Amino acid sequence: MKPGHVSKFAHLSPFETVKEFNESMKQAQYLHGHHFTKGERTALFTLAQFSVKHIGVCNARIDKLVQASQTKKQAISRSTFERMLRKAKKYNILSVHHTIREKGGYSHNVYIFHRFDGAILTDRKKLPTPTPTITPTTNQPSETSSIKSIKSLKNHLIQKIRIESVESLDYTFVPSNVPEPFVTAVKPFFNKAKEICSLWDRARLAHYSNRLSQPIDVHVYTVIQAFKQSIYQLKSNQIKTSFIPYFYGTVNKMFTTEKRKETPVVEHWNWLDTNEARIKSESFPAWLSGAQSGS
Repeated sequence: MKPGHVSKFAHLSPFETVKEFNESMKQAQYLHGHHFTKGERTALFTLAQFSVKHIGVCNARIDKLVQASQTKKQAISRSTFERMLRKAKKYNILSVHHTIREKGGYSHNVYIFHRFDGAILTDRKKLPTPTPTITPTTNQPSETSSIKSIKSLKNHLIQKIRIESVESLDYTFVPSNVPEPFVTAVKPFFNKAKEICSLWDRARLAHYSNRLSQPIDVHVYTVIQAFKQSIYQLKSNQIKTSFIPYFYGTVNKMFTTEKRKETPVVEHWNWLDTNEARIKSESFPAWLSGAQSGS
């Protein structure tokens, strides 16, 4: 691709109106905004501002874009801008095309934003804090507008986190304190992070109740075996209550067995019988016992 005026690349845009571009950016930010840092989001928003004159297309030099991204409270480096570009390409937000001079060597890049469509755009209208609308600009964005845009993006991410409730998180969000073998065994049956954590909490409670000397991580395969037995009973329609209490009862019984193995069995002697034998030996000497038996 040869370098040239941005109008030369306008035909690469998938957008017909600025409104379509704005809606597409809202969708992209909704889906992938949490992958970007604060500085990277500022850089992405600046690039989008420079891509409105020819909708979705920009060929400004990266030094100019980095300079335009600067705010009074935050300095955006070139490495931050390039990191934003790598992430944006990874999540298919935009593509970057290199231009080559006739005499050889790279010239400026051409940035083409991709179109994001989906039903989530309809859901997004319910949010009280909208994503800022991108307006055409040819100059460096003002300091006030940049600060407002950053605040709006922050509010947008907060709203997204609230919408994504803990019930919707899958097994990849399970905390690191839950052993990986347990997660691997449980996830085919309980895929949600909250359910897996609830099962592991019951196992920890059973471990604490039995006062086992070794930590629960040592007994993880005992917990897995209890889970498998509980699943078998569930599939056999043998569980009359809910699954989690039944699993707790099963793992608690297994830990009780483990506790017995830890405690050695001591043979107790009957001191009464021993004491009685001692008294007889002291009261009846051997010669007397023999005499009595002879008589």
